This record gives sequence, structure tokens and C-alpha cells, in this order.
Amino acid sequence: MRLNDFTETQKTHHTVYPRFEKSQNDTDHLIPFQRLLNGNESQEMVHKRWELYNQVHSQYHLQVDEILRKIEINLHGEIGRVLTTTSETNNSNTFKCLFLLGSDSTTTINLPETDSTIKSALIDLTPKESPNIRMMLRRSMFKLLTAMEPAMASVEKEEMTEGDLDVMLEGSEPPESDVKGGLSLLGISYDLSLLENFYSIFRTKLKLILNFKDVDSFNFQVLDDFIVLLSSALRHDFIEICLVFNINTNVSNIEKNLKQSTIRLIKKSLKQLDLSRNKGFKYCNEVFLSFLNTVEGKLNLSPDFVKFILDKMSNNTTHNLQLLVKILDFSLMSYFFQNPFSVFIDPTNVIHFSESYVSPLLRCPTFMNFIDGLVGEHAPGEEIHSLLENKNSSLEEFFAEFLVRENPVNGHLRIVTNILENVVGISNYNLIELYYHLLIGSLSTYAKKWPACDKHAEFFNFEPVDIMFQELFTLTNSKELFTQSLFPLFRSNLEDNLINSERILPPSTEQRDEAMTRTESLDDLIDLPMCRLFNLYREGSALINVFDFYTAFRETLPQEELFERLAAIIDSHEINLSEELIEELQKMRGEGKEAFLDKVAVAWCLQTISEFQHIGILKFYNSKSYEALEKCIWRGL
Repeated sequence: MRLNDFTETQKTHHTVYPRFEKSQNDTDHLIPFQRLLNGNESQEMVHKRWELYNQVHSQYHLQVDEILRKIEINLHGEIGRVLTTTSETNNSNTFKCLFLLGSDSTTTINLPETDSTIKSALIDLTPKESPNIRMMLRRSMFKLLTAMEPAMASVEKEEMTEGDLDVMLEGSEPPESDVKGGLSLLGISYDLSLLENFYSIFRTKLKLILNFKDVDSFNFQVLDDFIVLLSSALRHDFIEICLVFNINTNVSNIEKNLKQSTIRLIKKSLKQLDLSRNKGFKYCNEVFLSFLNTVEGKLNLSPDFVKFILDKMSNNTTHNLQLLVKILDFSLMSYFFQNPFSVFIDPTNVIHFSESYVSPLLRCPTFMNFIDGLVGEHAPGEEIHSLLENKNSSLEEFFAEFLVRENPVNGHLRIVTNILENVVGISNYNLIELYYHLLIGSLSTYAKKWPACDKHAEFFNFEPVDIMFQELFTLTNSKELFTQSLFPLFRSNLEDNLINSERILPPSTEQRDEAMTRTESLDDLIDLPMCRLFNLYREGSALINVFDFYTAFRETLPQEELFERLAAIIDSHEINLSEELIEELQKMRGEGKEAFLDKVAVAWCLQTISEFQHIGILKFYNSKSYEALEKCIWRGL
């Protein structure tokens, strides 16, 4: 046997990469949207859907980017104000400390502006760079020297003798000419001696900002010792040290792991800033309102979709803003991807209305209720038939008439928010929750949480109304589309795929005149062996006997049809097999139908059991015996 063949036989699994025929139209593959309406949608309408999606998406993100930009400006402004304000204690022997709560360590800190008498330096320290106090100190001093390179370059470079350097490191002040010559700092140690002699070297004061990124991952003993060590440099009047802690969990975690003496030292001059963007509802309200403004007059939001947003955001404590943007982004994409009527949010496209759109329109619940109302009011039968059959384009004109109707929910939302902010004086409210109660008609009950709103109860009485064809222009979480796509459940998706083989290998949609090949007829006869065996797996107990498993699997096979089609495939040489394998298969067939199907069933069954083991839903009950299989309970999935 050749080495390559031997290697292939040792593999536990094989990866198959399907080949897809390239589209003849070079521009088609650039658009991920497909033809809808059972393939009857024109390519022109597909392009228009794609263009409209990009247009709405860009309008929404222009507003979101502006909101995020303002957040960053406000954030940097708050950090800068804290770092530049004078300590309330007016004591130079204390740190100026800043806790950035909810920081993901990507927050950039700008150096505060200082005059010519003060040099500022920002030093970032990560847990990976800080395994021990010695490395923390050396890295800090090295980064400080790197930050001071412009100041060093502006001073004349002269050689410093080794004796002068020793004098400087001992703390005595060398002559000015020797100090200038020492700016090369050759041989200087990366320790606190650099801080102690900073004024002697650079003739300026120092404002040192130490930015500890991802503090929760630091070795707290090392961090504690480093802070205590730095405190010894505070006795010099020309040094001011600011400690910035990026905290992603909570302050109690820091207080619990640092020594109480260190905590007291930090709290002498401590400020806290909440960067999680979840302080109140300000930023999430702005993003949600920008989305409503983008889709106003085009799309509506269903109560179940808004409830889905509220549920997901209530389970998230640190990245609500990012989660909200992600959900709204995906809602736009999924709507335009799967809804052929999304092209009509631009009313000018109604000129492309065709008979392919009639059938979905007739199935709309709002339209069916409208027809029921006409029948109940004994409207003329000719009028009803003309709508149902689209005679003289009556249904098309009726549909176009409702394209310009606006949903009153958004308008009433502005009235309510104006009363809350400008009349009642309430600014910290959840706009998404307010919108949800507005949609379900319970706004008056929801407003009782604010007693001041009782005087304006008439504005909180709102009953939503149904608009014709609104289901075609509504973002909804039907069939848990967003739940499965944004937050997929691995177990349920895998089980659904194994139960329904068409989710794995969908049938061909091509209409062919010629008859199916023998291989295709075999595929049409039975499901994938693993799908067939999985149905038995679901019905089995926690422990499954291997032989019983195989016997039940064999009995489910359509034996007569399976034997005939496999025999026909072997005789026709339709599958490209080696001569040795063909002879072996013909020999097996000659042993009789029962023996042949036994071997086929054994091969399929053992192969499927092996695949189930790799998936993680089966394992052998005893490593020394292979008579029983145990179901896995999907722990950790």
C-alpha cells in the first residue's frame, strides 16, 4: 500500500468541499440576495432590493456613527477633566486615581495639555507585561524613557563619564554641563532612580499616568506591591503620578484583592467614571430613536420584535449599546433578504408590480379581514371579485394607495417623550420599553410608575390601529428568526438538521425532462443513514445495546427497493470504482439479498455510530466492552 493511501485510511473524518457553478452574469455573484416569489422575481427587482437595503443601512449607520463619535468625545472630555483637575487633598504625597468602570481596555487616553515646565508621559501596562514587580518597573521606566525621546533630542548630546553617572544615580546633583551630557543615559538602570533624578536630567516636572489595562486579569499581589513601591516616589515635589484602572467587572473585586492599606492610599484622591454606556438609557435611546427616524414612513416594528430586544438587553450588563446596534442591523438585513415586498418601501417601484405579487397579497391577514368586512357589509360582489382577481389592476391600485400611509405610533411617541422631558421633567426613561407598551396599548398602565404623569393621562391613552398590508412592512421575530441567527442554539439546530435531511442536503429545484439516474433514485428512496439512525437514537433509552440498535436500523430500511437499486448501480458502473471493489461488491451480491443487505446495514450503522461519537451525542458505556452505548446529555452546549 502506498503511504498516501495508508494515511487516508487512518483519518477519522473527511472534508468535502462542494463545487458551485459560476453564474454566467458576472454581476450576479456580487449580490447576496436571491430571487424570491418562487424564483419569479425579476433580476431588476433583486437589484433594487439590494440598493434599497444599502441605502437604509447607510442612513442608519450615519446616525449611529455620529452618536458613537459624540460618546467618544464626551468620554475623552470626562477623562481629561479628571486627570487635569487639582487633587482635593492638595497633598503631593498621594496618587491621583481614576476607576474606568465597564472599560474593555480599548479606551484611549489622551495626554493632558501642560506648560513647558511639566512633561507628561502615558504608560500602558497589561497583565501579560506584568508577571512580576521587577518586570513592571523595568517596562514602565523603559516606556518613560521612550516617551521622553523628543525632550532628550532637543538637548545637546555630550558624553557622560561613568563616575558622573554614578553620582547622579546616588541622588546628588551633577554640574549642568554634566547633566546635559548624561542625556544619553547610557547604562542607567530602569528603576525608581530614574524618577528620583528626573528633574536633574530634564529640568522639568513630571506628570506620569500609568494606565492599567484589564485590571481584573492582573496578579493582585504584584499590582499591590507595585503601587506601594511607586508611593515612595511621591515624596518628590516634582513628580505627580496618576493611576488609571480599567475595570470590567466591579469595584468590589478590586477592593477584595488589594490590601486595605493600598485601598486607603488609592481612595485619598479617587474618581470613578462609568464607561459601559449603560449609565441610564441616554445612548440606547438615541440609537433606537435614530433607527425609528430612518425607517419612518417605510417600516414598522412589531411588539414581539421589540420585546425580543428588551429581553436580550435585560440579560446583558456591559455591552447593551453594541448589542442593540447588532440586533437592529440584522433586522434590516433579514427583512430585505427574505421579503420581496421590501422593494416597495420606495413607492416609485410600484410600476414594477406584477402578477407574481398578487398571491402573497391575497394571503395578508389585514387584507383578508378587509374582505371579510366587505362581505359582512354586503358590498357589491363585482367589487370584491375585482380585488381578488386583480381585474383592471384594481388590487395593484389598492396596494399602492396604502404605500403612503404612515403609522401613527411614531408620531404619538414624540408627543409622549416631549411630555416626559419638557413637562413632567423625566429624562431617565427607557424609550424601547415605552415604545413596546405603546405598541401593545398598555401605555396608560405603564405611565403609572410616574405619579406626575397622572395630570396628563389623556396623552397616555393610545390604542394601536391596524394598517392595511402592515405585515409586509413590519420587522418581526416570527419563527424566532433573530433568536436563532443572533443567538444560535447549537443543540436544537443540530437536532433539526439530523431529523430533516433536507436542511443538510436540500433537494434540487431544477426541473429536468430526463429521468433520474440510478444514484439519484437511491437518494430519493432513503434519507441519509445518520438521519435515519438519529430517529432511533431519540426513541432509545439512556443505554442502547449495539446489536439492538443495528437490528432496529436494518428493519427500517426498504429492503426490496434498496437491494434492486444497489444491484442496478453495481451492474451499470455508474459510480467510478476500482475493479477490485466492483468485484467484491458483485461477490457480496451473489451471496444473496439477506447477506448483502446485512453487510450494507452494518457498514452504515457503524459509520453513523462513529460520526455520532465525534459529534458528541454517543459514547461507549464501558471502555472494555463495546456492547452498549450511552447517550450524552449535552453538558456545556
